[in-house]
Amino acid sequence: MDMPAPIDTRFAGRDALNAAFWDLGLRFQWDPATWNVLVELENLEDQIAYYLRHWQPHLLGVYEPTFLARLVATRLAQPGTHRTGMEAYSGDA
Repeated sequence: MDMPAPIDTRFAGRDALNAAFWDLGLRFQWDPATWNVLVELENLEDQIAYYLRHWQPHLLGVYEPTFLARLVATRLAQPGTHRTGMEAYSGDA
């Protein structure tokens, strides 16, 4: 069975991700300092795994980073939710 490709969120800004987290009932809010660390990681799964390990380790027993990444990516991709932008590269979002 082929594994799906990692989810690339380099074009999704911090505000878009925070909105998706909130929409999904996840109370993650990535501030600018946190985002500046996470934006350097290659994909959403790596970002979520790093975030959980460093800022919310108690949640690792509840959530798999792969599951959360797919959930968030699905939310970001829903029609009518303009949640992408080049602000991810600037670190300003």
